[in-house]
Amino acid sequence: MPSNTPPVPRAKRRGRLAVGALVTALFGQLMTGTAVAAPSAETPSATPLSGRIAWAPCESPSGEGTFECATVKVPVDWKRPNGATFDLALARHKATDPDRRIGSLLVNPGGPGGSGVDFAFSAPDSFSADLLKRFDIVGFDPRGVGRSNPVKCDLDRVLAQDALIYPDSASSFAALRAANRALGESCRDLTGPLADHMDTASVVRDMDAIRAGLGERRISYYGVSYGTAIGQQYAERYPHRVRAMTLDSNMDHSLGAWAFQKTEAVGVEESYGQFADWCARTASCALHGQDARALFDSLYKRAEAGELVLPGDPPQTVRPRTSRPTR
Repeated sequence: MPSNTPPVPRAKRRGRLAVGALVTALFGQLMTGTAVAAPSAETPSATPLSGRIAWAPCESPSGEGTFECATVKVPVDWKRPNGATFDLALARHKATDPDRRIGSLLVNPGGPGGSGVDFAFSAPDSFSADLLKRFDIVGFDPRGVGRSNPVKCDLDRVLAQDALIYPDSASSFAALRAANRALGESCRDLTGPLADHMDTASVVRDMDAIRAGLGERRISYYGVSYGTAIGQQYAERYPHRVRAMTLDSNMDHSLGAWAFQKTEAVGVEESYGQFADWCARTASCALHGQDARALFDSLYKRAEAGELVLPGDPPQTVRPRTSRPTR
């Protein structure tokens, strides 16, 4: 999603920028917590396309937990499995009660662009002790992300696009389209062939290569947001290889871009309405006794007037809305 931070001063020289980009009945009370991003870690050399993954001990950035890291070779283009390959990065937190181990739980925090390796490194804080006893938590950086041949783009092109990200006329929209096209071309030039093979279907094939490398007949999976799209399409392609699947903040991958944006906006607005209703009937809510919807309107009016600021920050204005929140 676009950043709302102030534009960065234009670089004097061109650089390269790495772009990172519950179904509770399945796991019951075993799942708890949220993902915590962490710095990168080194991984050992990749295993062949066939054969078991060669794990080696590694340390999480926090120093907590016992981990193994590895890479696995997968094709750049799954339609050409004997063609060029690249290394997919993995991290694993092994089950703390091996005698009661159920199997591997693959995880993805979403994005697109979230690091599954970092998610796995956060396992001691992100998952319950009961789940950690029974499952190996296995995270992977999807193709083009993090440690898995990350996409690289020209920094000047990124900054040029950022300056045009909110068009308000036909000419500014045309300028944004041109900037997008130039940025895409730079990403393709600097990243190489993988830039044209980063679709979810390819990630799904990668995930099944991980399953095979783990030696698992079936896997369990936990995906958040975009990670739910990976899980859905994996289950569609390999239904017999799924033991259990938990999808958190589900995305409907059958929708087109416009329908997805619309349903996401409606969902967010309806969620605020549910919060406002809950607040009205719940004494422990910080806004209990106030009209939460009216409060939102008042805050937005202050933002439109440039009066809503954080200490030390300059005033930030927003464009007037064409409608008010659903009531």
